[in-house]
Amino acid sequence: MDDLSDGSDIEDVEYSFNESSVNENELEDSDDVPADPLARDQWMRGMFEEEEEVDLGEFVSFQDEWKTGSYHPCRKREFSRKPGVKIDLPDDATPLQVFSKIFTEELWLRLVTETNLYAEQSRNETPSSSKWTPVTMTEMKTFIGLCVAMGILQLPARRDHWRQKKWLFQTNVPKAMARDRFAMIWRYLHLQDNQANDVDHSDKLWKLRWFLNYLTSQFQSLYEVNGYVTVDESMVKFKGRLAFRQYLPLKPTKWGVKVWVMAESSTGYITNFQVYTGREGTGEKGLAHRVVMDLATPYSSIHFHGQLLLRSGAFLGDEGPWTGCMRHCSC
Repeated sequence: MDDLSDGSDIEDVEYSFNESSVNENELEDSDDVPADPLARDQWMRGMFEEEEEVDLGEFVSFQDEWKTGSYHPCRKREFSRKPGVKIDLPDDATPLQVFSKIFTEELWLRLVTETNLYAEQSRNETPSSSKWTPVTMTEMKTFIGLCVAMGILQLPARRDHWRQKKWLFQTNVPKAMARDRFAMIWRYLHLQDNQANDVDHSDKLWKLRWFLNYLTSQFQSLYEVNGYVTVDESMVKFKGRLAFRQYLPLKPTKWGVKVWVMAESSTGYITNFQVYTGREGTGEKGLAHRVVMDLATPYSSIHFHGQLLLRSGAFLGDEGPWTGCMRHCSC
């Protein structure tokens, strides 16, 4: 002990175990244990084998009785809605006919009315020398069509679509609308009256709330999913000034607006979506649960064929991996 206290090598100390050093009170039924080591091993092995056979028999009989008496296999419930297109479309329908089912006359009228109203309000508050005439329905359709075309044919700058001197940038855009007229509609484009009293200004998307609700309603009224859906996040590329702009360095689109999307797994058709504007309240917990429950609310009274998949990544197929199972599914 003195060597240990002086810091000597502990490995030099040897411990030995003697049968005489074991307290006799710690051994129960020591008279029944054979003294011979081989006989003692056989005795202990036989004792455990007998007890194991008895316990195993009782356990198996208990399981058989419980399984036959109370166990019921999970029964799969079928999807209670008819999937597919919910409107009449001809087999040779053009893309314009399909697009007109989403952008109806109601939406075009809203765009024209609110744009002209906002231009009038802005020019009354801040007079401008620039010439302005109220936009018409035809001009608004041309404007939206040019925006879609510019998203397909991307040039370094917006004004490059009107260049005619450089043969590389020559397009037919000037024949559809003049550059200055396009810029004026772009400036006053609006979807919500800023002076309306029935608007919740605490909503960060109050200027687009009507449009977002309209799109959601159109998506659900035009097509019914087949029961296999997945909830995923999508990024809309945007680098401007925005309070709820997200930065995800590991994503292909690092800067932008994050949108939660519930889509059909096989086709990718969007049936519901929600723009993420940041945390709700002082300390939101269970974000994934809240988002999934909000997106699944229109389908709360039906049963899905399989699991409601929740994953951060690409859309999943029917047999893809899943990390969560909601109470709306039939599993």
